[in-house]
Amino acid sequence: MRGKITLLFLLVCYYQGWSQTSESPNKSLGLEVFRGFIYEHKPQISHLIVDHPVGFRVVYNRKTHGDRPWQQRYNFPDRGVTFVYMDYKNDKLGKTLALIPHFNFYLRGKREARSQLQFKMGFGAGYTTEKYDRVTNNQNNVISTDLTGAVLLQFGYEYALTERLSFNASTSITHFSNGAIKKPNSGINIMAANFGLQYMFNYKKREYKYIDEPKLETKPIGYSIILIGGAHESLKIGAGAKPFFVLSGIVDKKVNHKSRFGVGLEWFHSRSLREEVKFDDEVNEGTDFNRIGLVLAHEMLFNEYSVIMHAGYYLYDPHSAFQPFYLRLKLRRYFGDHLFSSIGVKSHAAKAEAMEFAIGYRIK
Repeated sequence: MRGKITLLFLLVCYYQGWSQTSESPNKSLGLEVFRGFIYEHKPQISHLIVDHPVGFRVVYNRKTHGDRPWQQRYNFPDRGVTFVYMDYKNDKLGKTLALIPHFNFYLRGKREARSQLQFKMGFGAGYTTEKYDRVTNNQNNVISTDLTGAVLLQFGYEYALTERLSFNASTSITHFSNGAIKKPNSGINIMAANFGLQYMFNYKKREYKYIDEPKLETKPIGYSIILIGGAHESLKIGAGAKPFFVLSGIVDKKVNHKSRFGVGLEWFHSRSLREEVKFDDEVNEGTDFNRIGLVLAHEMLFNEYSVIMHAGYYLYDPHSAFQPFYLRLKLRRYFGDHLFSSIGVKSHAAKAEAMEFAIGYRIK
């Protein structure tokens, strides 16, 4: 159920964003095939790497031409959805189907050129046909739920063969994880080489809108209070998912039209860690399971959306169940000037701790 809510949240948010344009955008549909390998990010998954994953992707894009200021700031990116079919060539892992809304950024300054370098970034959800089972599939220690979160990062090259048809080649990493809602959850990372064609099916010649955008006269300081929640399972398989809460306060400064940088303090309260402390004979009785963290934040702004990246350090963590440093990657949606919600993953290096859902209020 949580995975379905995650998927619906992403699709609804992106659909609302797509519909807000003054003129019908050019749209394209592409087909890509790929072959890759599973990255061994920890020794515990080495037994699952027996062959090269293969599959295909169907890519839908909506072009931007500068109808809104943020489009020019990011060199007129595409917004779209990538459908992924992944065959791991391993009966223990099965296959994964994923739907990943994405942004596709063009890295070359001359946007009208036929050859382009691209960077794609997407967040979505996946369905895996084979998962961990204590009796029938106990070798699969990477995925233990049908539905997972999905992250797609890709660097590629595109060449326009005609006004409508283009060829593309890229390398990508696709990550699937359930955010520790259920263990085991080592997660899986697939590095792949991709080749495909893309066809613009409603092509209309349009000019890119370049305007001289004024610089920020003031760079205001903002204050955000954020309540984060969700559920995750402790380090012990079979313990069951229990709720957690995070209260976060962040002070940030907008440095230009694209970015905010900030610093904040966070208080973590996890029922799973409380149970682990309570029943772990190796932990001193009465050890506190609460944590306090110092976080550095960067927010990349896209109109009413933003991508959040956090790097944090625990100032107070008596139990020390994880490494002292932690990372976050989140997608945020603003509703007006103050209220926002977000979804993301918190991890310690390659070890996910939780999938997080948040609501917040920002004072500018």
